[in-house]
Amino acid sequence: MASQDGGTPHETGTGGDFAGDLRGFLGSLPRGDADAVLGWFGGSPATAPGEGLTPELTALFEDGEGGPRDAGIDPASRPRQGDPRAVRRVGVIGGGTAGYLTALALRAKRPWLEVTLVEAKGIPIIGVGEATTPSMVPFLHHYLGIDPQELYEAVAPTWKLGIRFDWGGKPGGFMAPFDWGSNSVGVLGSLATQDDINAFTFQSLLMERDRAPVFRSGDDGRLSLMKHLPFAYHLDNARFVRYLTELAERRGVGHIDAKIDDVVLGADGWVDHLVTDGGERLDFDLYVDCSGFRSLLLGKALDSPYVSFADSLFTDRAVTAIVPHHGRIKPYTRATTMDAGWCWTIPTRDDDHVGYVHSSGFISVEEATAELQRLYPEAHTFRTVHFRSGRHEEAWIGNVMAIGNSYAFVEPLESSGLMMITLGILSLVGSLPGSWDEPCPRKVVNAALAKKWDEIRWFLAMHYRFNTRKDTDFWRACRADTDVSGLEALLEVFAGGAPLRFRDPVVRGFLESTAPTFYGLDGVDCLLLGQGHPTRLLPMTEPVDAWRARKAAADVLVDRALTAAQALTAFDQDPRLNAQLVGDPDSWVVRTGTNRLVSADPDAPTARGSAAGGSADGAAVDGAAVDGAAVDGATGEGASGGALAGTGSSRGDGTDG
Repeated sequence: MASQDGGTPHETGTGGDFAGDLRGFLGSLPRGDADAVLGWFGGSPATAPGEGLTPELTALFEDGEGGPRDAGIDPASRPRQGDPRAVRRVGVIGGGTAGYLTALALRAKRPWLEVTLVEAKGIPIIGVGEATTPSMVPFLHHYLGIDPQELYEAVAPTWKLGIRFDWGGKPGGFMAPFDWGSNSVGVLGSLATQDDINAFTFQSLLMERDRAPVFRSGDDGRLSLMKHLPFAYHLDNARFVRYLTELAERRGVGHIDAKIDDVVLGADGWVDHLVTDGGERLDFDLYVDCSGFRSLLLGKALDSPYVSFADSLFTDRAVTAIVPHHGRIKPYTRATTMDAGWCWTIPTRDDDHVGYVHSSGFISVEEATAELQRLYPEAHTFRTVHFRSGRHEEAWIGNVMAIGNSYAFVEPLESSGLMMITLGILSLVGSLPGSWDEPCPRKVVNAALAKKWDEIRWFLAMHYRFNTRKDTDFWRACRADTDVSGLEALLEVFAGGAPLRFRDPVVRGFLESTAPTFYGLDGVDCLLLGQGHPTRLLPMTEPVDAWRARKAAADVLVDRALTAAQALTAFDQDPRLNAQLVGDPDSWVVRTGTNRLVSADPDAPTARGSAAGGSADGAAVDGAAVDGAAVDGATGEGASGGALAGTGSSRGDGTDG
């Protein structure tokens, strides 16, 4: 008999022996039928019917066909012999991080493709540090199968636990750690006891003390929590691109050193062939445009309209430099409010790489350089980089897919460049048909990528609209004129009660499904509460002493944590630590999937998938921790400052001489 709410009596928790009922039911079946049901539910046919059976019946809710699937490798996508429209030859036009990561991914996941990278080698690499997001760690080590020890030896990355903002009205700024989704210590308690959010997670406390989650254990041992806490890499871009170039050669990526002089279209509007500066004709079945801001194929040849973000993001230039850090490696990217923009500080093993992102309408290059020198008197090796913020209407037209700056770019705040490069790569590898005569999901890819870029635009706009740290012409204009129209509904809900994580589940669900929150509502909470944006704080549900006890326990760990430099040395000396990180089944690097780039709540049932097998979107995480597609960190994917140069085609695009 059903209960009034539609459930059955044993589901109401009011009594009844469900397990006994189940055993009785199985006992009434013929032995063969009972054994079949037991086998499905995980019981043993050798036992009496029902023995050892758990009443949860998890088999009813598991994917019966959810075995491991390697992302991108679909036998149906292999070209058929004799098909004149088959996709066999791919030309990646432009080098840098976008070009080389694309070429390596196509070779890793579509090994039957002939992949050739076309670039002008004479264009120098802009050697600045680049900040990434947690997605880069599993992308490199699982999706591309790069050995971490080899990466550490060749590129010497440093770690990033999040971004430290010298931003907003609080003198100490605020931490935006990658574990912001955990709220492991508690944001309400942090606000109640110290009037800021900087004690709301374990990683935020580590960042305040410049520590990493690695500890001495006994006389010679080390305990690492890196596999349990999301982090990203800081990369020296020159070293990184040099390593990717060597790796591509080893993995069979072809290379043509040439500048593209002409893109010839066919009668159907598709690219028919390219012509180099030496007069050579280049023919491919698929052209991947990694030509940087020139957007040689997508923008110039195919004339995809450009959607500017300039009314939300006013900056268009950066002055970069190098600053000695004298061995003090910080475990975060720093974003410092400046008179006409902001300055990134990215630690590499040798020094800090800095960049003053500013608006040319408010300050000259000379004035920006002088202000940067006042902040960092030891700065040297100054360069100027120009950029624009926006996207083309489409990323994929005909036989051309644009990845990197050739399709879209937003200013460097939150270092979304490499993350969106990886998402573009995943969309191409996962969607490319074996033949142009087969259905191709261009419209879905174009709509999804455009939506993601628009969401980043609005998230970055919040940084500018609500930063009250400086009262200069630039910041007054930002507070008055930054377009945040895409956020009106979200801001209205935030004003009515925060943190958003504690709002009514229906309201939160509506926001997650409708508001442009690329980094999720937890990222919005961190950014707006960190800046002190007006809201009605929701009440604590515990005594403040309970919060203080958690904080004290976290402080015990922070006190004993190694500095970032010491922890990096430990990883350099003990390969076992990186083996844990990329191989242990309980590591965030192993168990996450591509869904973390497309779901605001990566732990939701629709995005979870199998921990050791396929994820909900078909991206596999191999038990060997090599071939599966694991693309994002934990719930704090956002919180990431970043460098500009290198987010797209940092060597150059193969088109400029």
